[in-house]
Amino acid sequence: MRTYTLFELNEYIRRVLALNLPDALWVTGELAQVDQSRGQWYFSLIQKAENEGDIIAQMPAILWQNTFRQLRFRLGPSMDSILREGIEVRLKVRLDYHERYGLKLIVEELDPDYTLGRLAAQRQLAIEKLKAEAWIGRNAAIPLPPAIQRIAVLSSATAAGYQDFIEQLHNNPYGYAFQVVLLPSAVQGQQVLPDMSRHLARLKERSSLFDCVVIIRGGGARTDLAAFDQYELGKLVAQCPLPVLTGIGHETDMTVVDIVAHQSLKTPTAVAEFIIQYNTKIESQLLATGRQIQRQAQWHIHTAQQKLGAWRQEALLATRHLIGVNGQQIEQLAKQLPLLAKRQLEYRQRDLNQLEKISHLLSIEATLQRGFTLTTQQGKPANLADLKQGDRLMTRFKDGAVESTVD
Repeated sequence: MRTYTLFELNEYIRRVLALNLPDALWVTGELAQVDQSRGQWYFSLIQKAENEGDIIAQMPAILWQNTFRQLRFRLGPSMDSILREGIEVRLKVRLDYHERYGLKLIVEELDPDYTLGRLAAQRQLAIEKLKAEAWIGRNAAIPLPPAIQRIAVLSSATAAGYQDFIEQLHNNPYGYAFQVVLLPSAVQGQQVLPDMSRHLARLKERSSLFDCVVIIRGGGARTDLAAFDQYELGKLVAQCPLPVLTGIGHETDMTVVDIVAHQSLKTPTAVAEFIIQYNTKIESQLLATGRQIQRQAQWHIHTAQQKLGAWRQEALLATRHLIGVNGQQIEQLAKQLPLLAKRQLEYRQRDLNQLEKISHLLSIEATLQRGFTLTTQQGKPANLADLKQGDRLMTRFKDGAVESTVD
């Protein structure tokens, strides 16, 4: 059996790909490891298993500078917001195989409608799942404190929305003083979920130090807000023991985080104004109460006792509800384990079948069936440079063989 050089093998693969896939084709996948250098975009296109989330396919891709400029001119700024890690895309690509650098995809076209459609579908799926699990309305049921002064803010320190929020809050005309603690977090991209998950977990342990949580960012394209449509983040916000106010800076569709939050405002500035106006109402009520306190002290004590009893009952009901929900989740997981194991075996069997098909396609017999021939000299593949007059050759076709002599 002949031994091929690595270059010969790679050259053969290149020819096979050029013969079988000569034209560009549309593919879908998720962007990963996105990087830009000198106007060129480099990234990996990956596909994950539907249930486990493991990567089952991956291939490097390049978007050349000229193609990017043409697409951005046609699609506008939304092009920038799509080329981010974790975004699902539909790309028209051309397969390119180089003997040294291997296989890669050359991007020629991008379908923004597919990305927006996938984001909308994922958002709707997250909303339906949160509804089914009774998380929507959970945070809204938490009462706001009598006055909002101690505020935990989840945002980026450099975000314009955060600066607007601070300026509006501290320059209020009533002289209210606020204690604002910034918990630095990404406000777009894949880092949003891990950053905010970490801070929300800490707030559960330190909830007594704050009156509410504020999540803010500036405006942006629909794809910029995709991180706030994740089911996992929506669930964490719903579980927060403090009222969550959002000002994610958009005028139209509400994100999943907006839906599960205690209060959703349009912009970061609107959140600050809501807090200020809320405190003015509380201040008016306190002044009125102060004028009546001497003659109504006993009545207020009685009312407070009733409220304490109601809060105690709400806490008991919430605890029982949480225990019930967790118990149901454990039962559901126990039922799903056999199914997940069966699916895993099916995936592995499918991979083995695919490898078997590829092995057959690359065999000599399959190559002959596609119209190729194989010429040998004394049982070895013939090399044109080594042939001389009188040498006998054997040429194999798909339906037989022919002997010949070099003349």
